[in-house]
Amino acid sequence: MSRVLARLTPLALLFIMAITFQMRTRAQAPVSSPLNKHNLSVSGLGTVRATATTEICIFCHAPHNASPAPPLWNQGESGVTYTPYSSTTMAGSPGAPTGSAKLCLSCHDGTVAIGATLSRGSIAMTGLNAASHLTGAAVLGADLSDDHPISFVPVTGPQIVNPPTGDPVKLDPHGMLQCRSCHDPHQQDLDSVTHKFLVKRNTQSALCLTCHQKAYWSTTPSSHRVSTKPFTALQGAHTGYTTVADNGCENCHKPHTARNASRMLKDVEEKTCDACHGLSGIAATNISAEFTKAYRHPVYSVTPSAHDASESPASARFKLPETSATAARHAECADCHNPHASHAAAATAPKGSGRLAGVWGIDRNGLRVEPAGSPPSVSEYEICFKCHGDSANKAEPTGPSPPYPTRQAPQFNKRLQFDPANPSYHPVEAAGRSTFVPSLVAPWTTGSVIYCTDCHDNDSGPKAPAPGSGPAGPHGSNYKHLLVARYDMDTGTMAESQAAYALCYKCHSRTSILSDASFKEHSRHLTIAAAPCSVCHDPHGISSTQGTTTNNSRLINFDTRFVSPSSSGRLRFEVTGAGRGQCYLTCHGRDHDPRGY
Repeated sequence: MSRVLARLTPLALLFIMAITFQMRTRAQAPVSSPLNKHNLSVSGLGTVRATATTEICIFCHAPHNASPAPPLWNQGESGVTYTPYSSTTMAGSPGAPTGSAKLCLSCHDGTVAIGATLSRGSIAMTGLNAASHLTGAAVLGADLSDDHPISFVPVTGPQIVNPPTGDPVKLDPHGMLQCRSCHDPHQQDLDSVTHKFLVKRNTQSALCLTCHQKAYWSTTPSSHRVSTKPFTALQGAHTGYTTVADNGCENCHKPHTARNASRMLKDVEEKTCDACHGLSGIAATNISAEFTKAYRHPVYSVTPSAHDASESPASARFKLPETSATAARHAECADCHNPHASHAAAATAPKGSGRLAGVWGIDRNGLRVEPAGSPPSVSEYEICFKCHGDSANKAEPTGPSPPYPTRQAPQFNKRLQFDPANPSYHPVEAAGRSTFVPSLVAPWTTGSVIYCTDCHDNDSGPKAPAPGSGPAGPHGSNYKHLLVARYDMDTGTMAESQAAYALCYKCHSRTSILSDASFKEHSRHLTIAAAPCSVCHDPHGISSTQGTTTNNSRLINFDTRFVSPSSSGRLRFEVTGAGRGQCYLTCHGRDHDPRGY
């Protein structure tokens, strides 16, 4: 061996030392393998290879006449201007590619001829286009905004960490993340499933999790992390892994050429979710089909993918709740669901279930509140208040499903309507005020708290009066206002029946109501006057800023399309005892000034 070394020129020795150094920086790959697509010699395995040249290293490295840049680079650099990745949630600042990333891009941006070496000139190749450039999936182009950011110093924090000492994932000598942090150009199959030159196996996104430690992902843990359901190339997977758990981050994200560039999603937000939660059968139910119903959250139809992960009351650019009446309304999957946290744990009202884990909300005081507890969630209504509370751009009273009641005390801020300080309210934030509600159906009592989704939910799901097999949640319904059952507000008269009042009779006994157990004239109003519940009752509540216990107990907030003041100019119902009261109003052609019950 010493005789061989003695015969080598100093430059040849330098070349060997440089290549050896590059290999030794990868503890798991001390020896390079020619059995990969980066072997561009005539013996190469890929479709791109030389027609005659047998040397393997020459396409990237040269002992003589190489580029001054290490490691003895034998390829010209691209002269194009790159568009770097950017995101509203990224603390780092990627700029133009630097260091070894420029060497990778000399082939992979598709602008430099493969085989155009510095030391040998042009080497004849096959498998390229007419300009001898790469084509297909290997080409990233000059627009790197849809690729994982490179050539930047990571800003560490709770969810971003530097690779641990000795890990195959490494930053460059300047502390920058480069292509080589994730890829070893000499070893294609350290991850024998992906065949993507990864520096280590990426089963369950082990490589991604070296730096990315997303909140809730490992601690909740997310269903997307642990599910063993199949997710294969036929269903949209791109890694080669075949289960949801093994695909990990890449169920939703794609580190190169992501269709939805910001946050590297595989598609626009809702279509990324569709891959599993639609017709594929991967998820237990078809959520996507719910958005084809007549009434639905506008995930697809109004402002697709308008959600931004940086939305917050404190955000200068993405205010939520919106402060401008002209701001675009939106409802996206990620407004209610955190894919890094969502799981199947149940909860008791008002706390959100595991499906809502990891999502912030707006509390009863109008302040942002963070998830906590087990499951780590806010109250369900606090998520609803993000859009249905203080937002200045709510479409009511001319919303998507008119006509709407014209209330004596009109209010479209649900946060104010459900406030426990109100004269009356449905018990969403806290148990109701009244201890006399004889119509309640078990298991409901006057101490119960309910969810928004007890009324606003899938009409063919588990919360429907006749429970169905469809998915839970207010994704879509065949009833106006995303109601789980029929509740008419469009007319001043309606024939009473179980079906006509299905929503109310879900919790309130029809037998009790029609027997006048809670109010002497219920049966008369419903069956003879044919007055719908909504003519007298406001199902959300009456804000203490507008109503009083004199006028607005028992959810009384008259619809003035059908009820008007009495001859003395008064419009109110006064409670005078349990099941008793008197009204001042004109209704169904009669003046009550007052009428006692």
